[in-house]
Amino acid sequence: MLTPENTLLAIFSYNMGNTLERCITSTLKMCPGFDLAIIDDQSEDAATRDVIRRHAGSFKFSFVSESDKEGKKHGNLYDNVQFMCDLATEKGYEYLFLIQDDMQFVRPMDDYICRQYSTLFEADEKVLQVDPRFLRKGYNYEIVEAWNAYRFPEGDVRRSYADVGILRLSLLKAMNWKFRDSESENKRVLTELGYQRLFPLSPILMHVPFPVSYRNGKVRRSWLPRNRGTYAFHELSQQERDAMDRRPLSNIPYFRQYLRPKNMLFTRLVYALVTDASALR
Repeated sequence: MLTPENTLLAIFSYNMGNTLERCITSTLKMCPGFDLAIIDDQSEDAATRDVIRRHAGSFKFSFVSESDKEGKKHGNLYDNVQFMCDLATEKGYEYLFLIQDDMQFVRPMDDYICRQYSTLFEADEKVLQVDPRFLRKGYNYEIVEAWNAYRFPEGDVRRSYADVGILRLSLLKAMNWKFRDSESENKRVLTELGYQRLFPLSPILMHVPFPVSYRNGKVRRSWLPRNRGTYAFHELSQQERDAMDRRPLSNIPYFRQYLRPKNMLFTRLVYALVTDASALR
């Protein structure tokens, strides 16, 4: 069973400043008892480096990547994911939870959640990953009634892996897996090998709205909305969590339906008008 003792949480950081602060504080609040690691991809941003320094005592492991990032669209992300998988395996963890620095936990990763997610890993030997994010509209999700979960349909390469979620390390070790330098390539190969990524009935975290985003090491400029990187979601109340856990599986957990944005005034109009994908980048 997935527990705080056998699961390492790993945050992947690059130049997110206040957004990283929110990610760390929400992780510490919602995941008590879990070991937390961070690996920073050579952030140039002073605020980001300061956030990591201030939280140094909260990390079981803390690293800065050293490889050359020149010409890499996602920097050293996949080298860093491989490094953390190897570290977690070496240290005796059974699961590695990949967390991106633009994410926020909105409900606790408590015993109920751990038992629910453990059931998904136990459902089939090919379940490689449980991805506990809320979902976006516009995608075709298959409802897996037998497992009380969701997944992408047969033939969709997104069915197997994402750069966010809980990985079962024993499967990666058994096939001597090495991450490719592309999420799409990792997805393609792992899908061809028959591995699956499942979305649970009860998600616990999501990317925050309108983060600062980078490509090839440079900020992606955007006029709207203003104050990128300052927005978040309200945590789910106990009543909201109970309602989510009791709902029928046919009610897909789309993030706009269940998560209430905070710190928004005029930006709320932009949030309402854009697509789900645009609201998170």
